[in-house]
Amino acid sequence: MSAPAALLDQVTEELYARHTADAAGTTAARREYEERRGKVHPDDELWEAWSAAFVEWYVVERVATGERVPPAALTYRALPPEDGKRAAIRALVTSQRSLFEVRSIAKGQIELLDLLGGAVFHVAEQRALHGVELGDVAELRLVGVGGEVRFGRTFIYHPKSARGAIVERARHLLGHGGSRRDVIDQIAQLRVRVTRYRHMPPARVYELGSKLV
Repeated sequence: MSAPAALLDQVTEELYARHTADAAGTTAARREYEERRGKVHPDDELWEAWSAAFVEWYVVERVATGERVPPAALTYRALPPEDGKRAAIRALVTSQRSLFEVRSIAKGQIELLDLLGGAVFHVAEQRALHGVELGDVAELRLVGVGGEVRFGRTFIYHPKSARGAIVERARHLLGHGGSRRDVIDQIAQLRVRVTRYRHMPPARVYELGSKLV
């Protein structure tokens, strides 16, 4: 793992540990997360990816009752200017979670298309992402750090065959006042449903007329 990636991982762990001392608050956060995105059990195939995404969401996005900003922003404000971790925390605070399509894969770099915003990103990645193919669709968090774009912890893959249905549903939701976060979380609910409705073609689960959400 490269130095920027390792630092982001370390900082994320430290932020999560620092802001989860209240067990009741953490339980409430998990419940909120599951209400928005669907409940996944420890024996489900999505558990590991769901848990990693939860940690990042908790640190970067969730605003606790009585607060105005998420945990990462609270810590950033509290650290002295000379603290070396401020840059990594700032990168997390300003990161972007969206739905992306893999457009190209080269040594050390992956090109992504943001299916919700239309922008193209080139992500620096030295690891071999086993199983990742052209055309794959995934919910990812991109973090700008050290002059490069890096992957966060969120890696939730959707069926490649559902790309068209995902784009159609996203346009519908955004056109009716939904936020990007609403779109991403509703699509995440459908990913959970795919594991429950194995008798249906995955793309059917994502179709706009589906009654599964």
